[in-house]
Amino acid sequence: MTAPIEAPLITGIAEEHQPAGSSAPGWPLVLYFHHVHPGVDHYTAVGPEDFERGLERVLEDFAPYDPADLFAGPDGGARRPDRPTVLITFDDGYRDNFTLAAPILDRLGVRALFFVCTGLLGRRSPRPREDHLTWTECDRLADDGHLIAAHTRTHPHLDRIPREQARDEVAGSLEDIAHRYGPRAARLFAYPYGGIPRDDVLPDDVLAFGTVRSPALPWTHAPRAVRRTYLPSGRTGTWDGLVRHWRARWDAGRTTGAAAPPGVRPDRLPDAPEGDS
Repeated sequence: MTAPIEAPLITGIAEEHQPAGSSAPGWPLVLYFHHVHPGVDHYTAVGPEDFERGLERVLEDFAPYDPADLFAGPDGGARRPDRPTVLITFDDGYRDNFTLAAPILDRLGVRALFFVCTGLLGRRSPRPREDHLTWTECDRLADDGHLIAAHTRTHPHLDRIPREQARDEVAGSLEDIAHRYGPRAARLFAYPYGGIPRDDVLPDDVLAFGTVRSPALPWTHAPRAVRRTYLPSGRTGTWDGLVRHWRARWDAGRTTGAAAPPGVRPDRLPDAPEGDS
């Protein structure tokens, strides 16, 4: 019998935010970032040097998963890879994603998925947390092979607002994306704060991404709550161990054909702390 793979526990991080759990074994590892900026204090914000060093380490064990493969499966959905791959994602649509992250992605040959708040695009500020991409910058990212997708219009807690308001936020952002980038891009979504409403507010054909708080289920079992994880900011000494753990889980899943654990429901999640944006 194969010994269980022990997850590295990172001290100082709450249990629901521990990053060791990757996507379901055999599916792409999905990493999420908010900022690549030296002046932002956030658990998924890293400076440019750490971002490049971290991606280089991840790419030693995982090939890039092209966002276009999210539509390359036999049924028009996501293609399940036959080797360890990583999908890089960004949330909210901050300008440093374009000015600082994109050149690094280009040097490393990685195409990423950018979940943007369509109602906040174009807002500029000297404060990085309030400085957003413009539509023109999104267009340039798309022209370079990256994918732009929806993250609501104004970034509310979808699980804490009335259902109709949540549906309007989701539908509005998907419409904005479809108008600019076509209906295929509007089949992808990420929940602000990782908060998944108990009442489904998404169209039937949308693949939706959660955060590290979503359970690590196969995408076919939880297409509304794909788990993503992260390289914890300020903990670069843990990154090598995390990558080795993620790779070991992927390899184990290929040999065991890991399926969804019984009794796990993706809508049974703890409340998101205010920092889980």
